[in-house]
Amino acid sequence: MATGVLPSRLALHMVPDRQLSDGVWWPESRRLSDELGQLFALWPPSVGRIVRVLYSPPDWDDRPRAVQIPGGRIKTGCFPRDDTRVLILTMLDGRRLTIDVIPSDTPADLAAKLLGEPGSRNVEETPAGTPSPMLQKRDDDHPVWDNEGGHP
Repeated sequence: MATGVLPSRLALHMVPDRQLSDGVWWPESRRLSDELGQLFALWPPSVGRIVRVLYSPPDWDDRPRAVQIPGGRIKTGCFPRDDTRVLILTMLDGRRLTIDVIPSDTPADLAAKLLGEPGSRNVEETPAGTPSPMLQKRDDDHPVWDNEGGHP
């Protein structure tokens, strides 16, 4: 079986359609404290500066309130309910970008496919008909919780 090298673990698909995500990210592990530094290293400066990250607690083994990144620390918070496989990035100019998260244990060929396609937020199915461990349907009608750490 031939293996290919992925050029990046981040793909941005910045389109004004709110039914699609703004990008897709494939972290190497489930430790947000370790992985956010990698996301920031991949982030193109032309898109803007990230000032806050909201995450889904079930996707990560840790639940940090802030993470050390190159050049400082970034505040983090979590959603009030389990919106799995999504990050909301708040930019310095106030924009919010939605990034779908591919689970770290996703096979490389499947991750490469997802990184190459705009995020549709739909459940894709394996040939056996079972949901694959990737992007799940997301309800966009709920408010994003901005409290520190995701606690009431």
